Order: sequence, then C-alpha cells, then structure tokens
Amino acid sequence: MHPVFASKISPDASRFRVAFDVIPDDGKPLKESFAKRLLFVVLIAQLLACAGQISPQTSYAEQRCWPEFPYQDGWLGGDAAYSVPLTDTETVWLFGDSFVAASEQSDRAGSAFIHNSVAVSRCGRNGDWQIEYTWGRSSDGEPHAFLEHEGADSWWWLFDGFVHAGRLYLGLLEVEKTPPQGPLQLPFSFTGVHLGRIENPAAPPREWRVDVVALASQPTRPRMLPASTLVESGDHLYLFSFIDRSDGSYPRGLARLPLRVLDGETRDVSRSLEYLSRDGSWQAGLDAADARILMDDTATEMSVRFHPELALWIAIYNYPDVGEGFPEQRPSDTVWLRSAPRLEGPWSERQSLYHVPELSPSYAGGYDPNTGCYAAKEHPQFASGRRVTFTYVCNLFTGRDQDPMIVLQRLLVDMGLYRPIPVAVDLPLHLGDTSERRPDAGEP
Repeated sequence: MHPVFASKISPDASRFRVAFDVIPDDGKPLKESFAKRLLFVVLIAQLLACAGQISPQTSYAEQRCWPEFPYQDGWLGGDAAYSVPLTDTETVWLFGDSFVAASEQSDRAGSAFIHNSVAVSRCGRNGDWQIEYTWGRSSDGEPHAFLEHEGADSWWWLFDGFVHAGRLYLGLLEVEKTPPQGPLQLPFSFTGVHLGRIENPAAPPREWRVDVVALASQPTRPRMLPASTLVESGDHLYLFSFIDRSDGSYPRGLARLPLRVLDGETRDVSRSLEYLSRDGSWQAGLDAADARILMDDTATEMSVRFHPELALWIAIYNYPDVGEGFPEQRPSDTVWLRSAPRLEGPWSERQSLYHVPELSPSYAGGYDPNTGCYAAKEHPQFASGRRVTFTYVCNLFTGRDQDPMIVLQRLLVDMGLYRPIPVAVDLPLHLGDTSERRPDAGEP
C-alpha cells in the first residue's frame, strides 16, 4: 500500500470520477467463472470474519428509522457495512465484496461478484427507511466495483469514512492478487491503505468526484495496516490498525494523522502519519514491530465510537475464529465490546455484548454448520442513550476436507446469508460507573 504508491497511481490516474463508462474489472457473471468466484467469497470471508448470539434486545418497533438492507434494484448482498452519517437524515453505507445482478433477479445464480458497492439511506419525517444502492457499470453495461483500482490484479475494499471540511473521506484498503499463501492458502495480500476524497458528497454517488490520497504502503510483513476503523477526534484522524504478522492473528494498534494535512488539494499525506509506540509515544510512520498493542485478540474490522453519556469510547467487533476442526468445531458466536476513556487506552478486557443466533443449532431460520459471522460495527445515528445499534454479516465457510462448490452453492440460494443484520441492545450497566474514567481531550 505505500512507498511505491506514486509509481502505481500516477498523478493523473489518482484523480478519477466514479463513472459508468470505464473498462469492467470484476463484473464477470458467476456462471462464467463459477467455482473461482464462489471460492473467492469464502476465502475473503475467512480472513475478515467475526461472530455473536442473542441477548436482551430492544423491540425493533421502538427504533425510529430502523436500518434494513433489502435486495432491490439488483443488489443481492454485501459485507463490511461501515456507515458514515452525511446529515441528520442521510447515511452513506460502504460494502465490501457484493453480489449484483439484473434488477428483477431474486437470487444470486448467475450474478456478478464485485469488490465494493455503496448505498445512501434516508430517514423520512415519520421514520420511514429508504436505501439506494450504487455500483459501477462499463460502457457495455457490465457491472463492476463502485471504486476500481487501476491495477489489473489489485482492488479496493472500502472501510469506514468521515466528513471533514465539507468533504467525504473513505478508507481504501488496497488488495493485490497473489499466489495462494498462508495456512488458509489465500490468493491475495494487503498492500496498503489510502483515502478516497470526495469533493461533492451531497451529489448522488454516481456523480461523486474522487481523489485517491496516498497514506501508507505496506508491501511486506509484518504490516501495520490502519484499516480497522477511522475516528475523527480533536485535531487528528485516528486510525485503528490491525497488525498482519502472517501467523493468522490480527491484534490492533493505533495510528493518527493531523487533520490539517487534508486541507487543500494534497494527494499524499504519508509523511504526516504517526503510530503509537510501545513506550506510549507517537512516532513517525508505521512500525508493526514497535506498535503498542491496544487489543490483543483478533479482528481486522471494527467500530470505535464515543458515547458522551458514559464519557467512554466503545469498540464493537467480532471474528469467527474458524479452526482446523471446522465445521464440527463451531466458530465463535460472540460480538465483543471494549471500552476506554481515551483512544490510546487503556482499553478494558473484552466482554460479551451479543450472541449471534444464526450460529445456534436451534436457530429458527435453519442452522447451517458451515456458517460463520463477522463484520460487527456500531451505527450510533440509529440509537440513543445506553442503547447501541450494530450490524453483522453471516457467510458460509468450507472445512478442510469439504468441496467448496457443494458448500457455496447454498450461498447462491440462501438469501438469509451475506447481508448486514441489524441488532439493538442495551450496554452493560457497569459501563461508565467509575470516577476515574475521563474523555479524551479531543472528544467530540
């Protein structure tokens, strides 16, 4: 993702418009490359996964403008589901790998598999929820990712975003196709993290003008990838980062960027990036070996949001921990919560917030032993007080001796899988009950 960024994306190429008359990148119908694409879905999910189960839950009827993700207009599912409020009534949703097809299609057979899509949701005065999905199309109508990488074997996964000085910024995790590697034999590698700067976020997504702003290239392991979640606080953008050590675990550290460097038209802010070191000081660049570990368990994506009523930052995440014994050994079903008075910590030990019902053998919707759930993230704009609203995604995984084709054909017809599932729960009562907890100096 970085020192060689300028050679990968030229000054002219780094500015592009989200258009629908460009060369298709990833929009091949599944029927043309069925086995390859289905296997790819599983491999991606196995890297970015997490899980949970059911605890006391607020009635959906009590939620105004409850988020939902219907299959409509050809959008047939996606994961990640980061949200960025644009106004009091509008939210941008960022999806990772997505299934798209003709608007009238109701299942995923023959659909296209693209690397990212977006949506804008709107809340009406009476609480009605509306959502409109968007992805790219080539001049001949073939679907492709909403934001395409110019490299033939590279793509963007969208992660989180924020609004600053009237511009919308999207996190761009740069991914590159590689020979199969690691214990999961994954055919890709993370190579960097950058920002997508959108000058006209009030326009429909199809009309967005996007600049790629270079942030961090990490071509070799160990890598510190500031791509878990983005937090704007005080004078800085804080970037929670997962450490990729090639051992299958992904603990999290922290990086930051002065917001002032985003002013103007700059397309490279890499020299201003700092990481939190082991001794608690901020150091230039990114150093995975010296980074202070704030959360020592595994997750690549998460949310961290401030709760003023508690004077605490709340982190929400999950990860399936699919082991060698899967599917006989079921993955974790827990959505985890941590809290801290400051972004730099100290962060509490993790505690269970929710248990995902889809992973229970007694699940009323029909239990599939190959299910794993992940991508838990909070969406504070849809909750208030001590209540949290979050989403997670469930997908299918294959065991060591299982045929991916047999398992994953179920993903094409089981439309209960592979889209965000919204949940509302109350925070544990003990949070925020100690006098020594204080907000960060740059709290919103």
